[in-house]
Amino acid sequence: MRKLWVIGTALAVATACSATPAPGATTTVAPTPDPANTAAAFGHEVRITSTGAVPKLLVSGVGEEVAWRNDSGAEVTVRLIDGTPPSGTLKPGDVFSHTFATAGTFAYMLGTEKDPAGAVEVLPHEPAS
Repeated sequence: MRKLWVIGTALAVATACSATPAPGATTTVAPTPDPANTAAAFGHEVRITSTGAVPKLLVSGVGEEVAWRNDSGAEVTVRLIDGTPPSGTLKPGDVFSHTFATAGTFAYMLGTEKDPAGAVEVLPHEPAS
């Protein structure tokens, strides 16, 4: 999984560095995104903030534990739509974790929301080289 991230990052950097601006064009350098505010990320933790889940899409692997950490000021419950038992009430600072046994995309809701707050995309294991 980390190989995919490294390859994707390398391709993005190579593409950005190889682009040649048109004569007379100005070049704008975009700021580096703050990982805490990205819409999608690789990893093992979702932060629950007062504005929702960060990241909205977490990419992980089969057999890896994913944790939801309540960084908001209120109590919240994490409910996976796949039928996994809910977390129970998470007070600020509490953590709920779940290990995904199969690949797929697993949406979840926070509290009593009717719409998904985010999703975890679980990738299959890469064959050993």
